[in-house]
Order: sequence, then structure tokens, then C-alpha cells
Amino acid sequence: MEKIIFALLLFILIPVSVLAWDDCLHNEIDCPYPGDCAKYIDTDNDGICDHSQPAPENRSDKIANAQITKEINISDKEDKQQKSVYHLLPIFLYLIVLYAISCILSKKKIISVVNHRKIWNFLLLITFLISGILGILLIIEINFGVTILPWFNILFWHVEAGIAMFAISIFHIFSHWAYFKSMFKIKLNSG
Repeated sequence: MEKIIFALLLFILIPVSVLAWDDCLHNEIDCPYPGDCAKYIDTDNDGICDHSQPAPENRSDKIANAQITKEINISDKEDKQQKSVYHLLPIFLYLIVLYAISCILSKKKIISVVNHRKIWNFLLLITFLISGILGILLIIEINFGVTILPWFNILFWHVEAGIAMFAISIFHIFSHWAYFKSMFKIKLNSG
């Protein structure tokens, strides 16, 4: 039983690996160190922010790439900025599958209903804390102009944790439906 719980937690806690290339919020192209914003990241160590250049596999020749990227017009930048980079459906589907697996395991008495609820309550707490802490860090960065974690995309992970928290809170509401239903039930006095 502990192995199953560990396997479930392992699958849940494995983050979706995402490399951010060519998605600068400020529409910069080849932004050099230290960058114009707090989101500067340089995973390929070329001295240029990854958000302001294409992925390495999409760069055949650095000189040709620089020429191509400088020819991008404003409408292309606006289209790219409106494109969603968050993983709403994959996170929802992933969590639905994991929740279904843990429900099946609890119905077959492989794990207890109490452990099933503990797992999901714990995950709800963790996603709440991650989203909340990253939200506070974003407020500090925006209000005070302090770069807290220049190598970490706080906004991206705040939203991703928020999506996971929302999905898990839906599971929570449905698993406690009777409680929530009784909260809103109107009692009529007869007589």
C-alpha cells in the first residue's frame, strides 16, 4: 500500500517540464544580460535571454537567426503574446486520471478512503501554498520592483499551481458534496 501511495505522489509531483523560448512578454529580441525584466533566464549560456530567442534546435545559423528575428513585425509579436503558454488541459487531464486511479484503489480497498482523502487534501494544501507564496513574490516584484528569483519564472509556476489547485478543489467539492449541500439548504419552519 505504501508503494502505491508513493507511486501516486511521485506521478503527481513530477512537474511538467517546460522550456521557455521565444515568448518574451516585452517582445524583446536577443535581450542581453542582465535583461530588461525580472524574467531573464539563460539555459544555453549564450548571454541572451531564452525568452527573447528561438530554441537552439530552431537556430541553424546564429547570424541568419539574428537577421530573421529582427525582421519579425509587430503583428507577429502581438499574436505570439496572445498565445496561451499555460497547460490547462494537460494538468486537468493528468489530475483527473490520477484521481480516478486513487478512487479505484480506495474502492477496491487497496488504499483506505481515509488515505485517499489525505492524499488529495495534502495536494490541495501544497498547491494552495505554492500558488499563494508565488503570488506574494509576484506582488513584491511588481509593487517594489525587487527581482527575487531572476532565474525562475514565478508567474508561470504561480498559474500552473493555481490550475492544479482549481482542479483538485473541484474534486474536493464533489467528494464533500453532501456537506456543501447541507450548508446551503434552507430550513423552513412549519407552523
